[in-house]
Amino acid sequence: MPSVAPVRRFLPLLAWFGWSAGLALLSARGAESAPASGGGTVTGRVTYKADSARPWPLGRYYLSGGALAEAVVAIDGPGLSAPASTPKTIWMDQNNFQFVPEIAAIRAGDSVRFTNSDEALHNVMTFQGPEPFNVNLMQGREHTHLFASGRGLEQQILLTCVYHAAMRGWVYVFEHPFYAVTPKDGAFRLENVPPGEYQLRVVHPAGELSWQQTVTVKSGAPLEIEIALSPDQKKK
Repeated sequence: MPSVAPVRRFLPLLAWFGWSAGLALLSARGAESAPASGGGTVTGRVTYKADSARPWPLGRYYLSGGALAEAVVAIDGPGLSAPASTPKTIWMDQNNFQFVPEIAAIRAGDSVRFTNSDEALHNVMTFQGPEPFNVNLMQGREHTHLFASGRGLEQQILLTCVYHAAMRGWVYVFEHPFYAVTPKDGAFRLENVPPGEYQLRVVHPAGELSWQQTVTVKSGAPLEIEIALSPDQKKK
């Protein structure tokens, strides 16, 4: 059976392209299901300032010119109900002993289709969320799981493979459409957010980073926020 340890150190080009494409799809997910009009727009970019005294070994996989990829950005607070959207199914592959993409941010009622592109036997398992599951996947097989409910950033659903401990993925399930996953350039856009005062929150599960700030959203008014993270935002 292939060794898992070198995988993180040598990310193949194919997996990188698949990862980037998956992030682009997920970052657009919230905007697709948002209400048609009547709210404000929150945009910005998430960056990370490295500190040589507190190095982040995995930073090379998520940083590009200081921009932070695979950060989940979301609005949190009361009054965020939105019309139900048509359920969607997103794809998360197991490729080169990694979940690709590593992060899924979806709306309650959406599904994730898990596949295995490796020759090795893989597994998708989680004990978190309202419906834990544990499924073996041989090469070419798939399993689709419906995430009927969730609590957004308050409830990360960690995915693992029982056969390869280094493999990790995360799913966040929201009851509203005001969320995004940052692609390689760290940018995010949340559209048609109902007017009000909220917490704008960011988590980066692989980096164990967490940030939040109170924001006021006004109807028809754009709000642009540059979010700068550092080791100071590392979860305690």
